[in-house]
Amino acid sequence: MTPEKPIFVLLVEDEPSIREISAMILEDAGMTVHTVSNGDDAEKWLETGKADVLFTDVRMPGKISGQELATRHAHMHVLVTSGEAKEQHDWLQASMGYLAKPYDRKSLLAAVRGIAA
Repeated sequence: MTPEKPIFVLLVEDEPSIREISAMILEDAGMTVHTVSNGDDAEKWLETGKADVLFTDVRMPGKISGQELATRHAHMHVLVTSGEAKEQHDWLQASMGYLAKPYDRKSLLAAVRGIAA
């Protein structure tokens, strides 16, 4: 048997504490994580980088919002997070996952694993 390839997550979150804790949880679970603090940096990274999951906050500073980033990369496994109710984001596509803030370790891992499957 060959070991399972780790899930590679591009984590896009402007709040440093949330970004760091989320990355630590994912890495402790055996995932590979690349973090950026806004949609502009994520878009630039995606020009050459490849991730299994795009995990993005909705509201961030910069020219490219999380909504625009998720929509542009809807061909990927996209997981969106926000402190707002899912119903407020009518732009979410059926293939995209949604994780409400605040979230805990168990719900974060379940959401990322679920969207990557």
